This record gives sequence, C-alpha cells and structure tokens, in this order.
Amino acid sequence: MSAEDVTGERARERALLQAEKMETIGRLTGAIAQQFNELLGAILTRAAALTQSSPPNRDLDELKETARRGAELAHKLLGFSRHKTLDLQPLSLTEYVREILDRLRRELPANVEVQFEADEVGGVVEADPAEVRQILMNLVTNARDAMPKGGTLHVEVRRARLGAADRPLHAWIEPGAYVSVAVSDTGSGMSAATLASVFEPFFTTKPLGVGTGLGMAMVYGLVKQHKGFVHLYSEIGQGTTAKVYLPAVYHRALPLEAVDDEILPGGTETILLVEDDPTMRSVAQELLEKVGYRVLAAVDGEQGLAIYRAHRAELRLVLTDVIMPKLSGFQLYEAIRRDSPALKVLFTSGFPAPNYRKTVGLDAAVAFVTKPWTASELLGRVRTLLQPAPA
Repeated sequence: MSAEDVTGERARERALLQAEKMETIGRLTGAIAQQFNELLGAILTRAAALTQSSPPNRDLDELKETARRGAELAHKLLGFSRHKTLDLQPLSLTEYVREILDRLRRELPANVEVQFEADEVGGVVEADPAEVRQILMNLVTNARDAMPKGGTLHVEVRRARLGAADRPLHAWIEPGAYVSVAVSDTGSGMSAATLASVFEPFFTTKPLGVGTGLGMAMVYGLVKQHKGFVHLYSEIGQGTTAKVYLPAVYHRALPLEAVDDEILPGGTETILLVEDDPTMRSVAQELLEKVGYRVLAAVDGEQGLAIYRAHRAELRLVLTDVIMPKLSGFQLYEAIRRDSPALKVLFTSGFPAPNYRKTVGLDAAVAFVTKPWTASELLGRVRTLLQPAPA
C-alpha cells in the first residue's frame, strides 16, 4: 500500500470517527436538553400562574425572564440533537437564500463585500424554511465575526451529485442529488484542532462571555435532521468555507433526473496534481486514477514546477491548489504559461474565486473548482477541460 493510499484510508477513518463522536454527543445533549426543557417549562407555567394571582413583582418578572432564556438555550440544544419538530415543505433554495441574503446585507458592516452566485437552474429541497434561515444566519454571522476589519463574504448555491466515491471526504452520505449552500469568508481561518471541535456544543473561539458556542452546533444538528451534512474547509490567514448539502427533491415543474450513482467521466491522459493538503491530495489522486488517468503528484508549487519541467511533453492537464507554500498556484500557472501556452490548468481552492480571471485573463484553457468538491464536480470539470473543442 502506497503512502497516498495510507493517507486516504486514514482520512476515511477520521471522518467516520468524527461522525460517531458527534452522534454520541448528540444523544447525550438531547437527553439532557429534554429534561431541562421540561423543568423550565414547569417553572414558566407556575410563574405565569403566580403573575395572574399576585401584584406586580420585579423578582417574579426576573425569574420568568431567566427561565425563558434557559428554555431558549434548551431549544438550541434540541436543534443540535435533532429533536426539533420540522415543518417540511418544498423550497427553492436558490431563491430563498437570495431573499435571506438581501435582508442580511443591511445588517452587515459597510466594509464587508457580499457576493452571491448560483446555478442557472435552481435546486428544490424539502426543508423547514425557518430552520434553513437559522442555518444561513448562523453561517453568515460566523463569517462576519471572522472579518472584524472587513473582507469578502461569498455565498454560493449549486446543484451537486454525490456517490460512493465521495465517502472519503463525506462520511455516511446517501448517494444521490443534493443542493449545496457554501458560505465563505476571507477572515483569519481556523487551525486543524479548532476544526475538529467546531461543531461541539459550547465550543467557541470567542472571548469568555461573548456568544453561547451553540451556533455551529445548531447548524450541524439542523442539517443532519434534514438528512444532509455540512463540511468545513479552512486555512489560517486565508479564511473559511462552510458548505451545507441538503437532499434535492424533484417535482413536475423540474426535469426528473436519476439519483443513482452515475458513471463518473474518466480518461487516460496524464495529469499533474499539485496539492499541499495530504488528505485532499490522496483523495484526488485515488479518484483520478480510478477512472483511468495517470497522475503525477506534488506536495507544493515548487515540486509541481519541477515535475512539470521533467514531464511537460506527457502532461495534458495541471490540477493545482491556489494557496500553497513556496510557490502559489497562480505563480505556478505563470511559470507554466511561459513555455506551455495551451496546457490545461484547473485551479482548486476552498475559497471561491469569482475574480480569478483578473489573474489568468481570457485564457480558455483554465477553469476553477471550489473545495470541498464532489467526485462528479471534479471529474466533470477535468473532462470538460480535456475535451477537444468542437471544430
């Protein structure tokens, strides 16, 4: 077994262990929250009865307010543990997210630029509109708080298809059609240790007394209750992307699409893969090789340039991360373009790059795919780039 195979296997094991840990925390939290909810409900009922039969009493009013805040906290914990009752209905996620974002823009600081992108054909999910709004508000609030000096908030809604090939990055997924909502910021980013705990109840990176530490726990629980999942990608000093996937549903107004595992597009070309994250590099290499490609892998831009110079005659495409040590993806691209003006280049990053054309110009041999990508997204983009243009 190669080093890349071992890394991929470890990534799968970590994903499953994390999912199991969150299930255990959810069961424990739910049981405690239900007990507290019942106790606080009894306190509020008795306090209301006393209010009716007693003259105005400041202490009693404070008691009711404290119990009410406690009940709200229990309600949030129930959201994490997936014990909330949902009002499920067909929801056009693209239009709904656009509407919510238009309202939230007015509450964001002037130094935060808001960007929105979506597929031309929107996706429909079965969801509770109020809880979807809560999910988006929590993600946008976190993104805003990560950029105290301003930055870019990017929201993206896309249709996606996931299958067994995506399980190394997305544990316990159900294969099928999904609609994804990605919220990205250009803030300070999170360490691997923070990412491992960010969905746990009461975990927070904010100062003591600021916030409850339940925002991302609620997001996790509500998304799971909708039979979806959420994936975080972050780099220190660059920012964070939170990507929520909800199962898509189809109605007569929409074209019916098969949701079984599709045949993933492949080929026999040689591809240079340049990625500094060992898990992403392992998963991408395994995926590309499974569908027939020959892959030469590099751990950073400098090694990628060396491999390119040694194998340029064989290469048909370069798949490269953007933010890397020693040499960035854009710097690698510029070096390649000096002697290979037609070589196909596919950039990949955890942060959407609507302005990446400012760097690459009108180069038709270039494309971009956002992490965390799905197998069909990555392989589809690779095949489209490699496909010869029609005569």
